[in-house]
Amino acid sequence: MRALLNSLSKHLLHHQSWAGYWEPVVQCFKPGWREDYFRAQVKHVQVFAEQSVELIIEPEKTWPVHQAGQHIALTIQTNGRLLTRVFTIASEPQLARQQRQIRLLIRSQEIGAFTSKLTNLRPGQWLNISEPKGQFVMPNTARSLIMLAGGSGITPFIAMLKSLPADSKHTITLLYYAKPNSHWLKDELEQLKQSLSNFDYHLLERGKDGDATTWLTTNAHKHWLVCGPAALYKQAAALAKQLNTPIDSEHFSAVPAVLATSDKHELTLTHQGKTFTIDNQQTLLTHLQANKQPVTVGCGMGICHQCQCVKKQGVVRDIRTGELSDSSEQLIQLCISQPVSDVELSA
Repeated sequence: MRALLNSLSKHLLHHQSWAGYWEPVVQCFKPGWREDYFRAQVKHVQVFAEQSVELIIEPEKTWPVHQAGQHIALTIQTNGRLLTRVFTIASEPQLARQQRQIRLLIRSQEIGAFTSKLTNLRPGQWLNISEPKGQFVMPNTARSLIMLAGGSGITPFIAMLKSLPADSKHTITLLYYAKPNSHWLKDELEQLKQSLSNFDYHLLERGKDGDATTWLTTNAHKHWLVCGPAALYKQAAALAKQLNTPIDSEHFSAVPAVLATSDKHELTLTHQGKTFTIDNQQTLLTHLQANKQPVTVGCGMGICHQCQCVKKQGVVRDIRTGELSDSSEQLIQLCISQPVSDVELSA
């Protein structure tokens, strides 16, 4: 039925989605409602460290409770644009079950297109979130655990540790790397150390304490969990392979993008489960039409918005302004979007 309604919408209403067409009407009765997203209401916003924000939100009742360690996509609207970023939930599932609240801890960039807007949020505002995602959760193992965190990579471990019962049999050591005076949640870590008999932690600085290999090599018999920058993960993964140590990870890195250039570069475009080889010289609309993909066509100049769709991942350039998009999920217009990295579009 949904596919039929969307087909009718494309032909009769010149809109990619039936529900999306009626979205402004539904929002009059349910603020913040969007197709394929859950609503969440802001309950609390606080700057808790330099350029860091604590955000407490209350998801609607139909939102499925997460497992400790999972993440969500958070979507806000700013200047008429929908912007999405992925953040790990920094609270235990019990908080969501009992109080219908989840906590996000976010490092805010002063000039960032997304995170700099978070301090402007106010209690009562509605946001959009995805269902919980990810497989980075507490492993089912009898081994002792090493948790290796880098910077804001502490967030899934806080959720995991707070989910453990006081009599947990897991022996856990947290190795937490951050820049000087930049470790998050030191008070909470100390409270966890007091409440969990088999938990200990070390606040580390690379310049003072050495890199991760210094600490991991003597713990090859344990199960490693790693969350942080890609460089930290690569270092741990290479050592784990050498020592034949089990390792689970969640890591983050920038999406490689082609800088503004007249030189042609080959990229990939994924649409409706199919992947095509494209270049960085034409718009996404041109590439989709060349590959005979079903797409709604309007003015072709970015005015009518009939060719808008959701970019799941990748970076595109607005050919009118030269502005680069975010690398995560975002609403774009195909006719004015030129790919500068591999791109995936929603079906």
